[in-house]
Amino acid sequence: MRLEPIIFVIIGYYFGRLPGQQNERTLKQEISRQTQRADASQSAKEQALQANEALEEKIKNTRAALGSEQTSVTSSGSNLFAAGSRSHEEGTRHVVGAALRILNS
Repeated sequence: MRLEPIIFVIIGYYFGRLPGQQNERTLKQEISRQTQRADASQSAKEQALQANEALEEKIKNTRAALGSEQTSVTSSGSNLFAAGSRSHEEGTRHVVGAALRILNS
C-alpha cells in the first residue's frame, strides 16, 4: 500500500517530463535558427559595408582623376580649349579612359 504512491509519482514524473523535454528541444532548435539568422544578417551587413567602401574608393579615385584634368584645363587656360588643341583632347581622353577603368574595376 505504501508503494503505490511512489509508483504513481514516478510514472507521473516520467509522463510530465516528456512534454517538457520536447518543449526544451524545440526551444533550443529555435534559438539555433535565430542565431544562424543573426550570423547570416551580420555577414550580409559586413559584405554590404565592404562593397560600399570599395565603391566610395572608386568614386574618390575617379573624382581625383577627373579633378586632375580640370586642374590642367584651368592651368593651361581657356585659349587652348577654345582652339580645340589636340594635346588637350588627348589628355581628356586619357583622363576619361582612366576614370572608366577605375569605375569598371
